[in-house]
Amino acid sequence: MVRGVDDDGDGRDRSRRGVLRWGLALGTGALSGCSLFDEPDGDGRVVTSATLDDGATTDTAVGPATRPGTVTDGADVRPETATPRGRRTDRPTVTPAPTDGWRVLQADDARTGWRPDGTGPQSAAALDPDAEAGSGVEPGGGTAADGGTGVGGGTSDRPVEPVWSTDLGAAVRGSVAVADGTAYVGSESGVLAALSVSDPGASGSGPTRALNEAAGWTHDAGAAVRATPTVADGVVYCGDEDGRLTALDASDGRERWSFAVASDRAGPSAVRSGPVVADGTAYVGATDGRVYAVDVADGAERWRVDAGGFLGVATPVALAEGRVFAGSYAGRLYAFDAETGRERWYYAGRAATRALSGPSVADGVVYAGASPEGVLAVDALDGTERWRRETGGPVFSSPAVAGEALYVGTDAGAVLALDTADGTERWRREVDGAVRSSPAVVDGRVYVGTDGGSVLALDAADGTERWQVALDGRVTSSPAVVGGRVYVGDGSGGAHALGATER
Repeated sequence: MVRGVDDDGDGRDRSRRGVLRWGLALGTGALSGCSLFDEPDGDGRVVTSATLDDGATTDTAVGPATRPGTVTDGADVRPETATPRGRRTDRPTVTPAPTDGWRVLQADDARTGWRPDGTGPQSAAALDPDAEAGSGVEPGGGTAADGGTGVGGGTSDRPVEPVWSTDLGAAVRGSVAVADGTAYVGSESGVLAALSVSDPGASGSGPTRALNEAAGWTHDAGAAVRATPTVADGVVYCGDEDGRLTALDASDGRERWSFAVASDRAGPSAVRSGPVVADGTAYVGATDGRVYAVDVADGAERWRVDAGGFLGVATPVALAEGRVFAGSYAGRLYAFDAETGRERWYYAGRAATRALSGPSVADGVVYAGASPEGVLAVDALDGTERWRRETGGPVFSSPAVAGEALYVGTDAGAVLALDTADGTERWRREVDGAVRSSPAVVDGRVYVGTDGGSVLALDAADGTERWQVALDGRVTSSPAVVGGRVYVGDGSGGAHALGATER
């Protein structure tokens, strides 16, 4: 059994030492409804050929791979395909979190879901420290209970409701990206739309805008779009259910290129998550079980690696410190070198684990949802398990990380705050349905959607409900919180901007 626990049992000291070790490794160049247990196709070209389960009945964590032929630094492992070195750029670096907009799912490439400088819906009263007397929120934002994250926020004396809504004609399963005054969103109808974020009329009237009036442009993908768009350097990148990643000009929707996944095996080959884009490369997972690196200049494949599983990599990959982290529906969590695609390590879940999804990376630790158990934390450098927490239901969405707190939603209908050091539960809030919407943490609040059709704002310190908005369909869309508004989609086909009204 592999454990990343120090003998002294001091979780917080361990966390700080892990960050130091991660930094030292960087300085020395060490970092550059179906069967979910299907093996990779065994054609001899895959990055890893690990067995998924040795048949043992124990529920002990397997930990990072140490099988013959694989080493944790990836020295002797090759991806399925790789672009000749002459075509590659320098080592990728993490794109800094933008100070405006919400250009990528969960705010940044590491998928933390935390925007320390952002603002959500609030009234003028929220800016008055006297208005927060007795609430536990200290003047200037932040609480004694939030672990020093520096996020704060007040209550609102104005109702929060849709400032505008636009009907896309079919369910919105993915999330909204916001950049330069435009909201980009796709739907099951195959339409990707660029919507103006400007108010259509009187504040608080909640008007529904016709798509042809609200959209600067639309793109017909030819297949359902469940992926969240990513916006980078004037280009919108979006995946679809036919297994394509398409690059569109953000200004007019003109197609620049379209990349198709390999689709050479049985089962779905959809791209259901938006890519992370850094240093000329887009990194994205697909349900064919692979992670792809695509050149953003022309859509050429740089490398692909196999993560296994019939539903493969359906949730977003994360990028941090020159590594791509991916959770697989084969019950594994991987770290790949972003430049070469070489496997650095993989973590295999317990015998009962069916899926590891949605990695979020912060301070040298990777956090991921697990089915059916809950959530886990592993060392980003070598994949050793730090802790695992059962949450009372499977976790299919990415956690959010804000300072020393981890926020996660479960399929059993709860939102939890956990301590990042050891997984200790800080608070739990029962909600009106399964939570497959990844939380967003902005201005001292946790924003999340539910299958019951609600969008909630919870106090990050204690889980108190600050407000709730009921929409017309289930909300799997992860909130984008920008400029005092929350942008989400719902199962009825609506894209919404929620804000505090004057009424």
